[in-house]
Amino acid sequence: MKNKLLAKVRELPEKPGIYLFKNKKGEIIYIGKAKKLRKRVSSYFRASTHEQNGKTRELYQEIDDLEFIVVPTEKEALLLEANLIYQHKPKFNVLLKDSKRYPYIFISDDEFPYISITRIRDRKGFYYGPYTSITLVRNLLDLLQRIFKLRSCMDNRDCKKGRPCFLYHLKMCSAPLAGEISHAEYQKQVRGFMDFLDGKTLDVRRQLERSMQRLAENLQFEKAKEIRDVLVSFDRLYSKQAVDVSESYTADFIVLDSGIVTLLEVRGGLLLGKLTFDFPEGNLKDFIQQFYYGQNHRKPPVLIVPGLNKSEIKEIAEDFEYIGNPRSEEEKRLLLIASDNTIEELRIRLKVQQSLKMAKELLGLNKIPRIIEGVDISHTQGVYTVASVVVFRNGQPDKISYRRYRITELNEPNDFEALKILMRRRYSKHPPPDLLLVDGGAPQLAAVRESLEELGLKKIDFIGLAKEEEEIVFPDNRGRLKLSPDHPVLRLLTTIRDESHRFAVNYHRVLRERKFSTSRLDDIPGIGPKRKRALVRAFGSVTNIKKASKEELMKVIKNRKVVEQILAWTKKQG
Repeated sequence: MKNKLLAKVRELPEKPGIYLFKNKKGEIIYIGKAKKLRKRVSSYFRASTHEQNGKTRELYQEIDDLEFIVVPTEKEALLLEANLIYQHKPKFNVLLKDSKRYPYIFISDDEFPYISITRIRDRKGFYYGPYTSITLVRNLLDLLQRIFKLRSCMDNRDCKKGRPCFLYHLKMCSAPLAGEISHAEYQKQVRGFMDFLDGKTLDVRRQLERSMQRLAENLQFEKAKEIRDVLVSFDRLYSKQAVDVSESYTADFIVLDSGIVTLLEVRGGLLLGKLTFDFPEGNLKDFIQQFYYGQNHRKPPVLIVPGLNKSEIKEIAEDFEYIGNPRSEEEKRLLLIASDNTIEELRIRLKVQQSLKMAKELLGLNKIPRIIEGVDISHTQGVYTVASVVVFRNGQPDKISYRRYRITELNEPNDFEALKILMRRRYSKHPPPDLLLVDGGAPQLAAVRESLEELGLKKIDFIGLAKEEEEIVFPDNRGRLKLSPDHPVLRLLTTIRDESHRFAVNYHRVLRERKFSTSRLDDIPGIGPKRKRALVRAFGSVTNIKKASKEELMKVIKNRKVVEQILAWTKKQG
């Protein structure tokens, strides 16, 4: 079979291109690029190559077929290879893995694009990021909506009927779906929004200052004040996120150490991200190829990355204004920050791994608990019983995997039955974790055991954490284990327990307030189901309705008498 394959290799052209190795099942197991296809692919079939590289020998043994794609240039081969690796994720290629799911700012490709925050890149449009902090992203979007007034709704029926939403009245949306702005003017705002995220922050600030000055000269002081407030928010964000470089400076800094990549994102003088990635077998060139070309992240004008040779830089130099070693003291300092963060990440991971290994021995588990799920139940006197499941991978929260459940089968409060229902719903569809952590003691564990046995999951490891004394409770006759408050295993378990409790309580609060907010409106004379829905849709909550002015209420209700009744009711509420 190898002879037949070798004959196929001899027929390959001596041109740039991509080669794809497949196994007997037809699965792509390796993708590579070559300046000369025949010469490069032939090297895999030489005994001397196998002697030098055990991984290549293992790959050779699995190769059953190959395909190739000829391209005009090496650069096109680089792009195609990166895209195909990202699409197929072959077994023998070095693959980039995010240490966590980072947030992105998304801009849709609609006629009137909307903006949102996402952790999954599954829609057509433009993605900015990834960013480190969800709080930073929200603060940034709040500022940019006040500047550019892009819509944040995917579809607003009221706007399509010519009734702008509440954000329009707060001057945070230009209501394009309601026809309050032309398509050309809205596209201009979109371009400004994208320019800001690309690092042209100084241009935006100067434009705002000019607008404020012009309005003040024309005695439009109220509008000038609005821009001044935006500039104050702008400066507040800069004071928290700025680094000691000019406001026009935009670059990425990359450091690879011990299989971990740290990337600092500086955009317009703002430090917007400190990202870490697992890349245990790759090199810097592989990372750049997969991150910027395969995953299609936006490229900065400057890429500071030590360790690339001249040929590697030449291959991608045309896509950057500069790529290579730091050129100034400022760039050396920022690269050092990236390096220090890599070392800190390695230290933290080593500590977490030690805690997980310690947990296995201390708790008598079947395996190291790399995946731990924490569960909790929340309700108020049996009303709106909800359950939460939080997932920790290698000691870190995997928030994209969190799940919450409504427990509607119970007529009266019963935490034990709620736990049984949760176990059945969760683990009849999802694989069990390495360790299941229950918020509670022996009675809760008995309920969990009963449900897991019904599902045939008798070997799953699960424990409880009793709140009173923070004692670890086992489902067998081992009794309770009390550790010191600073013990690394107890700190890990309490972190997961507290997170599951927070997640459950937040969901319960959302359901409770949703019901509370809508039902209280029934007390207002003249408010029927239709007007109640309109108020909730426009203002979101009773608290916001109480804060609304007469003019804002008139935009929604369009009946002066009813608006007067609402204002009288809010005044009575205090």
